[in-house]
Amino acid sequence: MEAAATTPIGRPKRRRPPIFGSSIPKITTRGLVTSSGGTSIPDITDREDCPMCKKFGSGPCGEVFKKWLACTDEHPGKDAAGEPLHLSNCSDFAEKLAVCLDTNDEYYSKNDDNNKQKHDANNDTETDQELKDAWKDFVHSMEAGIASGEYNILPYPENINPKMEVRLANRTGAAFFVPEKDGQPLIAAYILDNNGSVIAAGSKDDMDMGSLGCVLQFKVADGMKSATSRAIYDNEKDDIDIFSRTMLLPRK
Repeated sequence: MEAAATTPIGRPKRRRPPIFGSSIPKITTRGLVTSSGGTSIPDITDREDCPMCKKFGSGPCGEVFKKWLACTDEHPGKDAAGEPLHLSNCSDFAEKLAVCLDTNDEYYSKNDDNNKQKHDANNDTETDQELKDAWKDFVHSMEAGIASGEYNILPYPENINPKMEVRLANRTGAAFFVPEKDGQPLIAAYILDNNGSVIAAGSKDDMDMGSLGCVLQFKVADGMKSATSRAIYDNEKDDIDIFSRTMLLPRK
């Protein structure tokens, strides 16, 4: 997974948990394969669709921004303490960029409101739909496997029981998954509403939020009565075990 995004002065910026992640596991005769062996949809924050790149990649700070960005690309990963490597290796570029952006604040802030409105209006992009469709296909395969008895459906053991939160005020929810079960990593997780429709899904790398564990966001639609979280962990067998928990949503 790529290093966390940073602010121009080099401090880690917490990204939001995904609704639909960008890496869909591949179903094989030996179970599920993720990452290098899985199905991958291009990340929606790729360069050509990167708001930060579009904003700072041109203008008076464009060149220093590009140098800082190139440096972060050359130093992926984390050190032994868990800190992104680019924080120490690219600090000079980050400091120069911070000074430049501070000096040219008016230039870069004048179009922020217009850009935000355009981004909100076009948020549901073609790539977003591709992700949703790919995850729906994956979840359909999992649910069909459960229905046929090919896959095992089990309650979560107490030590990995996910925490689920719902905020009716802004119509959102979140599920917090434990990254490992008995030393075996989480492969993927998904959320179903009370009609069986998939409303969120992601792989471990998609959901990894550091100390918070693996997190999925989901939207709470009008009339939604429950949310079911399902997770697949790696194991030493060829069997696929799917752990499940349903939470009734609070009423207004």
